[in-house]
Amino acid sequence: MTGVEPEKTMTAAKTTPNARERALSPVDIRDCQHDRMAMPFAEQFSLWAMRLWVDGRRGQPVEHALEGAFRRLHRPDALRSLELFMLSLAHGAIRPIRLWPACSRPVSDDEARLLDLLRYSQAGEQFAPALLCRSFLRPAAAAVAARLGRDLALELAGAGLHFPLGTAAQHEVRHG
Repeated sequence: MTGVEPEKTMTAAKTTPNARERALSPVDIRDCQHDRMAMPFAEQFSLWAMRLWVDGRRGQPVEHALEGAFRRLHRPDALRSLELFMLSLAHGAIRPIRLWPACSRPVSDDEARLLDLLRYSQAGEQFAPALLCRSFLRPAAAAVAARLGRDLALELAGAGLHFPLGTAAQHEVRHG
């Protein structure tokens, strides 16, 4: 597998040998309307962890960084929740899920949806989390990802990382 080339769009077919790894692919910066640095810490941390997990699937040594980060949150078991959530995304994808490398500032629409899934899960929403994933997951996979995302969101809440709900107008801007 090749590494991420900073100024080029990587397509799943060029960078990964199988469908599971193709499901989670970096995106072109022109597709991004959000800036990671403007987000609350809970969102920044969650996005970083999801991106780093994907980087690890591409062969980068990330286990130590992820383990250390979740240990510092006093939630080492939350890493398992992240792994299950991300595997559910990779296995259930109907198209590549657009994720940037961990250090990137822009946030893709798919990444924003994943963060909203965690946000609504923390808020106790029953249907919104699965609906957010329907654009890139099969319906059954969206239900599984929503359940596993809820587990991750609750672990993060237990570590004091809470997602603000925002307003309907903000949601409209994020997802059109």
